[in-house]
Amino acid sequence: MSDFGDMEELLQDFLQEAGDLLSGVDNKLVDLEKRPKDRGLLNDIFRGFHTIKGGAGFINAGELVALCHLTENLFDRLRNGELVVVPETMDVIMAATAEVRRMFGELRSARLPSPAESGVTKALQAVLDGDAAGGLAAVTTPPEPPAALAQPASGSGPDWRMLLRVITGGKPDSSPAGGSSAQASPAVATVLAPAAPPPPKSAAAAAAAQVIAGTGVARETTIRIDTERLDQVLTLSGEIGLTKNRLNCLRTDLLHGKNDDGTLRALDDAVSQLDLLVSNLQNAVMKTRMQPISRLFQKYPRIARDLARQLGKDVDLVLSGEETEIDKTMLEDLNDPLVHLVRNAIDHGVEGTEDRQRAGKAVRSQVHLSARQEGDHIVIEIADDGRGMSPETIRQKAIEKGLITPEAAAELDDRGCLNLIFLPGFSTKNVISDVSGRGVGMDVVKTNIQKLNGQIDIESNVGKGTVIAIGLPLTLAILPVLLMRLGEQPFAVPLTLVREILNVVPKEIQQVGGKPMMIVRGEVIPVLSLAGLIGWQEQPGAKVGVLIQSAETQFILVVDSFTGRDDVVIKSLDAFRPKGVAGVTMSAEGEIVLILDVKELLTQPTEQAYSLFADEPKQLAQAA
Repeated sequence: MSDFGDMEELLQDFLQEAGDLLSGVDNKLVDLEKRPKDRGLLNDIFRGFHTIKGGAGFINAGELVALCHLTENLFDRLRNGELVVVPETMDVIMAATAEVRRMFGELRSARLPSPAESGVTKALQAVLDGDAAGGLAAVTTPPEPPAALAQPASGSGPDWRMLLRVITGGKPDSSPAGGSSAQASPAVATVLAPAAPPPPKSAAAAAAAQVIAGTGVARETTIRIDTERLDQVLTLSGEIGLTKNRLNCLRTDLLHGKNDDGTLRALDDAVSQLDLLVSNLQNAVMKTRMQPISRLFQKYPRIARDLARQLGKDVDLVLSGEETEIDKTMLEDLNDPLVHLVRNAIDHGVEGTEDRQRAGKAVRSQVHLSARQEGDHIVIEIADDGRGMSPETIRQKAIEKGLITPEAAAELDDRGCLNLIFLPGFSTKNVISDVSGRGVGMDVVKTNIQKLNGQIDIESNVGKGTVIAIGLPLTLAILPVLLMRLGEQPFAVPLTLVREILNVVPKEIQQVGGKPMMIVRGEVIPVLSLAGLIGWQEQPGAKVGVLIQSAETQFILVVDSFTGRDDVVIKSLDAFRPKGVAGVTMSAEGEIVLILDVKELLTQPTEQAYSLFADEPKQLAQAA
């Protein structure tokens, strides 16, 4: 039962504003550690705790008031020059802000916060008494370690024909010409969750764990929207209402037999106007979902600082592109993957102080976290100036752990070797710690990014550093797609992946290594059958192809026909998703359309995918 009665709305307002304020305080604390005599920062942090204390008092959160008051007193003495900022003092302050964040978590559960950890309050009092080292020693009980990312179950999932039976209400068969479905391999439950790591050994480690644990709170159900954007939605809604009235008048005229050219032209104009207004309204509503990525990025300087101090490294996290906007739903789902990538850059990527000095590098390493918009996509990059990754070392580690056969590993280029770090169970660490070494994380990062219809790519140079780039659509709500068919079943592929539409003529298909290829403006491109990829029986007749460009991969996907393009609303299939399906939508004709996950479709394609033109005898030896 809630401890707040009729104050629920007030509580939510407090948590929203105080949460943003605490994130800002965390970042200012990181800056203060670099500029300990900056009076402007000291004043800003003091005011932050004072504001949080005032709001906590208004909702009767007494324990939160007490902790903020104690911390506020410390900053009052710091800004007046009675105390000085030293590393031990900063560790105690960070532990205090972690306790504030814990109390926010209890408030989110509609419970009054429990008292602050006694070690933290003793530490704060010791620092106030001028004993910074004694204050640090008083922080003895670390919080619980952070939970791992949710682990996906492996396996191919349900087959395509079963999916169609479910979403069409149990029809016995919805596939073309009774083709047989592919045999789905049984799902294998892969338990990747690590055993509980040892507790952090310092106040900095404890604070880092608490901040990271605090990022996994319940999903927010509210959103802040600029009033100008709401005004635009309201204006468009009014114009749509006027157009609706106009259409009703024209409908009445037509029912009364008034079907002259003037009436028909007016009807055509009204329908065109409605189409334009609805499109504009969709765009306006989408903009209300867009939030600056700074709301996510502002959490990471504190995480980076605490982890670097725990590891004994000197790391500066540099943020850029914080004004870039992204769909709020995607923003929340990105948090855990980005936490892992920032932590990996600090733990795996950058070297310790002595190693950097031996390599002739600056003692302070830099990790850059940036975002930018490119067309209808968002690109997020995590770059470090650390040791980089050796493709050959990764290849050997993957073989050593039995994640890939020596024969398969020998066929990989450098890029393919780097991508081996996304395999479940892969790690280059020989010693397991509370930070890394268990082979859990990068595979889940990739899976979670793919769930957002995104892609992840790696570039690395030994001795210079690593760049991990994530490409994401602007929004998950509406997706431009190319519509196509296999028999009577409609499919769709994201339009951003479509490079060109081609006529597929059998005499132009040539064989390279027993697999069909086409030459398109001098490029030799593999040809795959969609029916073969999903295990359906190929139907006779003319074929058309779509040239797909996905990251560094391109191929021609062969289907029976195209039906045009559309902007669709995607419905997810989280509980029942076969391999290669990103989601479903409804066509204008009321048909169920399966939206393809191209990258997943290409994972281990069967020989059937290449069998459509297997009887074409030509060889493409010269081009190959």
